[in-house]
Amino acid sequence: MAMLRHLRGSRVIASFLLLMGLTATHGANAFYNSFSAMGTNTNEIMEDDSSAPFIDLMKMSLPFREARPLTKGDVQYDGYGWPRSISPGGQAGTRILNKLPAGTIPRGFYSVLYDGEGKLEYGNDASLVEHANGRDVILIEPGKDNELSATLYIKATNPANHLRNIRILPQGGICAANPFQRVAGAGQCQGDYLSFEQHSSKIIFNPDYLKYMRDFRVIRFMNMSGITRNPVYAWEDRASIDQSTWGGAEGIRGAPMEVMVELANRLHADPWFSLPHAASDDFIRRFADYVRVHVDPSLKIYVEYTNEAWNGIFNQHSYMKQQGTRLGLDPDPEQAAHKYYSKRSVEVFRIWEQAFGGKERLVRVLSGLTGSTAMSKTILAHDGAFRSADAYAIAPYVYGDYNALRSARSVADVFRIMTDARYAHSLPNEITAIQKQAEIARGFGVDLIAYEGGQHLVDWNTKSNDQPPNNLFYAANRSPQMGVIYRQLLEGWKRAGGKLFVHYTTPRIYQKYGSFGAKEYITQPDGQAPKHQAILGFSRANQCWWSGCSGNTLVRHTKPAITLEAMKTQSEPLDATAPQHEPVDGAPPPFPMGNMAPADEFQSYQRILVSMHGSPNEQYVMGNSAIVRQARDARNIWQGASTYQLRTVVNGQVNGPKDLAAHWQASWDQRNLYLRVGVEDDSSNTDSNVPWEDDAIEIYLDADGSHNSQYDGRNDFHFIFDGGSNKVAMGKNSPQTNSIPMNHNITRANGGYILEITLPWDALRIQPRPGMRMGLDVHVDDDDNGGARDGKLTWRARADESWRDPSLFGQVVLGE
Repeated sequence: MAMLRHLRGSRVIASFLLLMGLTATHGANAFYNSFSAMGTNTNEIMEDDSSAPFIDLMKMSLPFREARPLTKGDVQYDGYGWPRSISPGGQAGTRILNKLPAGTIPRGFYSVLYDGEGKLEYGNDASLVEHANGRDVILIEPGKDNELSATLYIKATNPANHLRNIRILPQGGICAANPFQRVAGAGQCQGDYLSFEQHSSKIIFNPDYLKYMRDFRVIRFMNMSGITRNPVYAWEDRASIDQSTWGGAEGIRGAPMEVMVELANRLHADPWFSLPHAASDDFIRRFADYVRVHVDPSLKIYVEYTNEAWNGIFNQHSYMKQQGTRLGLDPDPEQAAHKYYSKRSVEVFRIWEQAFGGKERLVRVLSGLTGSTAMSKTILAHDGAFRSADAYAIAPYVYGDYNALRSARSVADVFRIMTDARYAHSLPNEITAIQKQAEIARGFGVDLIAYEGGQHLVDWNTKSNDQPPNNLFYAANRSPQMGVIYRQLLEGWKRAGGKLFVHYTTPRIYQKYGSFGAKEYITQPDGQAPKHQAILGFSRANQCWWSGCSGNTLVRHTKPAITLEAMKTQSEPLDATAPQHEPVDGAPPPFPMGNMAPADEFQSYQRILVSMHGSPNEQYVMGNSAIVRQARDARNIWQGASTYQLRTVVNGQVNGPKDLAAHWQASWDQRNLYLRVGVEDDSSNTDSNVPWEDDAIEIYLDADGSHNSQYDGRNDFHFIFDGGSNKVAMGKNSPQTNSIPMNHNITRANGGYILEITLPWDALRIQPRPGMRMGLDVHVDDDDNGGARDGKLTWRARADESWRDPSLFGQVVLGE
């Protein structure tokens, strides 16, 4: 470990050392899953993930910079997310466990190892027992609520040797010959004992997690990889082994590629990789190259472009529509989206084929909505995509009908609704939908597989975990009758012509966001988990029934010369009652559909920019980051630019949009960042000595996206544009310089004014690239009657403190 820490600056070297260490246990694995017909999805890496995949609890923790109010004061971070300086009175905090059922991980003593100098403290169900330089011992025990929650605080750190490389490890270890079982000490092994504390970088995975996962032939890494609402474009922005944690918010969290590959190798399970929707060809190629070299050659690799490109709540769906419309693939934006997804999928498949020197080990997956054979035909048929694909994947979910479920008063009512053929997504109707999709798949010469599936009892209208009908849903999932429904679903899947079935999902807590886990926590006894029992029972009674299922080469169908017969099959329109979401632990996306703000949030008024007519086309990724599109036409840098509305009053009073309203747009190219702000103002004044007391626009930029709580003196900027004089001033916390090269102009129009800015990247000391994150905010000051400012409108800040605190800025991502 000393060598690994010394070389931590090099991601390539660190990855190499990690994988070298892992080979010690690889040869010991027994192959429990060679003939399994089942796969499983993984969970998002979060502090409340009850599948607990990693032995080091720190890897599942919340990043320090995201953990406010646990983190407070001025905290500066190194490149891996470790706090390198903390202001007096401040602290950096994180949640390492959050409301996990007791027994998810062992109660007892844990070693906290670290490099550097500083002071650590612990809270909730974690308490300090023993302290020495570089090593604490803490006790983790569930509280009276029979749950596990734990926090860690860095109260002080030495900036010259800051606290870093924190690892939180249990007592005991494993025998190398049996990585699926914890042991207390070397006496339980035959000379091959590996302690968690000394060999955590070699062991990596929780033995309980490996024990659970070993029964599945395929592991779908969509959630673990963190691709949901993640606009990652450049290879350099992929998840790193060296990050302080692999957890966090959407667009931030995600396991490194190296770790996912190693998990597949340890379990001898075929990996299923879902590639980010905005990833460059270079990203895709390098990913494929790594997989070719490092995945066990006896395994197949499932390759899928993004996840649920059809699903309106994901920003990848908006991306498909934008790209499909830009390329003129179809006049209908939804059809254009399906066709672009099909087109880009084939491009991704070809990159992988080039990297592998053929397609023998690859399973090239297209996917769509279970209830729409029309969508299936569009995706498979577009430009002959079926000829480059091996499988079409759907997600058979059983629940009956959401409105009917809201009227349920007992568990018996729930099961009646789930099996009543009057309801579109009842068990019999879901099996009928599978049969129709199987017929489509056969007509196109591809396998029908399930990328997800199971029960789908969830009411997204509920606001708390105990609000009805949630308790009925939990009870139904714990009932033996749910095991019966799972068995019938899987048997119906097989009869209908389906092949691999990848269940959703590994153990996770039952809550208002759904009860999707096969178990509620990783160590839950099988006898308390009827869904898990049904999955294992089906898998053991039905070894995979299709040719080539257990080898490293897919047995492919002969493709039809033409698909006219397939296209004559009865089609159904898009099923609006199907679940239009990806179940996740944590808060739902900020807007309910397509990551677009609801129409009723917009006020109707005449906009002063021609390109802003109509409702703002706000585009968000990673939960709350705005997309700044790359300018493709130098003659029209605003073509395709999204428009964002200022909605928050942080100072004084704004009497509705007739008093003050504003939008902003941005675009970029390799030379410049372009900003445009349109303001509609019913009255203007410029009589004060300082611009922010009159009509003015303030632009805030955190050019390197460091998101610190104090201006860094380098590329955190505050520009103030006087609405009357067309002059610009810099806030006092901006970098000290005589001038910043920029072009700007304010044009007055009836009832308002327009500011246009061109900022060279060189002036911001930044080299731009797609996927790069920045901090940005736009504020508009309003003075209607002379004297002091009357009100201030902002895009993201919730307090008028941005002039001294860049962490209040909004976030943007440079797009393609």
